[in-house]
Amino acid sequence: MKRLIVGVLVICISGTALADASDAAKKYAQGCADCHGRKADRAAFGKAPPLVSLSREQLVGALTDRRDGKVATSGAAQRAKTALTDEDIQGLAGYIRSLAPGADSAAPAVAN
Repeated sequence: MKRLIVGVLVICISGTALADASDAAKKYAQGCADCHGRKADRAAFGKAPPLVSLSREQLVGALTDRRDGKVATSGAAQRAKTALTDEDIQGLAGYIRSLAPGADSAAPAVAN
């Protein structure tokens, strides 16, 4: 009986993680990929470093600061960032890190 309960919990947790990864991939494709590249390897507007080169902590900090207005951005990028929740930011940071060369990718790739 204990094995059954543990098995069900593992399946539930795995399903949630996959849904979160898929959601982060969609959010990235819709709000970030045009400027930062499909693989987060482009320097947006020649200013920002490729996102894939940043650590998870740097990504979370940068997204949070921009969402909270501590760092000014403009246009579509600012509108997209102000709508992010803390969970969205964590998901995006994890997704972007999964795109790094040699990363153990748990998140699905963004489709063309």
